[in-house]
Amino acid sequence: MNVSQDKPAEPPLPPAPPPLPISRRKRRVPVFLWILLAISLVLNAIWFSGRFSFGWMGGASEYPPVEATLAWGDEEGEAQVAILYLDGVILDEATQTFFGDEPSPVAMLIAEIQAVTMDYNYDAILLMIDSPGGGVTASDEIYRALMDFKQSHPDRKIVVHIEDMAASGGYYAALAADEIVAQPTSIVGSIGVLISAVNFHKLGEKIGIEDVTLASSDNKALLNALDPVDPEHTAILQQVVDDMYGRFRGLVLEHRPFDAEFADQHNLLDGRIFTLPDALDLGLVDRVGYKDLSRDVVLELLNASSGAFYEVSYASPSFSIFSAKVPEVKLPSLPRSRMMYLWKP
Repeated sequence: MNVSQDKPAEPPLPPAPPPLPISRRKRRVPVFLWILLAISLVLNAIWFSGRFSFGWMGGASEYPPVEATLAWGDEEGEAQVAILYLDGVILDEATQTFFGDEPSPVAMLIAEIQAVTMDYNYDAILLMIDSPGGGVTASDEIYRALMDFKQSHPDRKIVVHIEDMAASGGYYAALAADEIVAQPTSIVGSIGVLISAVNFHKLGEKIGIEDVTLASSDNKALLNALDPVDPEHTAILQQVVDDMYGRFRGLVLEHRPFDAEFADQHNLLDGRIFTLPDALDLGLVDRVGYKDLSRDVVLELLNASSGAFYEVSYASPSFSIFSAKVPEVKLPSLPRSRMMYLWKP
């Protein structure tokens, strides 16, 4: 006898869950990525505030960003000397790059001098100069920073080593030195001030260009490139040039071993340049020699038998995506007139 056994019925399947909202379907960013992003933001904020604390942020940086590399001597020497460089035309103008503004060479040199001044391990500065000069104010700021270093401690010394030239503003900066050493082929001097401009008035008349300048007074638009040269304007500017020259002349007479009568008798301050050995004979430099002599002079002034000479350089900030800026597009402008301590052959 066949007995049929019915299988028990399978339980029904549970209903499918409703679809997730679209917002919940997105992949979540891992927590560790958020942590890395926060750390990066903090580090970049610290980097930015530390790297760019120049005068426009309220005075000199407390810790200017510099690096020091041993260039000559023994780290265990009696003295520590900072080697700094003043090269090229002295202009305090930042350089625009794709990643933002690079500080000017003048700003970087002053930052280096300030860093050495605040580090009392340094006993002296050996300043290597190869410059035809440049801006009046920029040259004076370098001179002032060097004098601050000397005045920070009575035993600190500065030696200047002139390579190709120290003319005009380059020589102005060299006046802060305790001794000036120049190479046998150096050019020295050009003690004076100039301001130059190009006048397009006659050209404008020929090709039909007319200047439209609204000024509060006749003397406001000095050296307007499209106006006729006005003798009154040139007289005003000549007075300014004479005042700037008076400061330069006074500093030369203060720091160099001759008086005004000797300087005038030998035409030392009339803007001409001098080669060696005339510059040595006339007192514009103290010794003639090469870099090894300048190092020996530093140790001699410090009464030290040995020393460590470090090349101190401004530490350019590393690239950061958070500091990158789109460069500005600037329209061309007329040549700029400015007061210059500059040898301009």
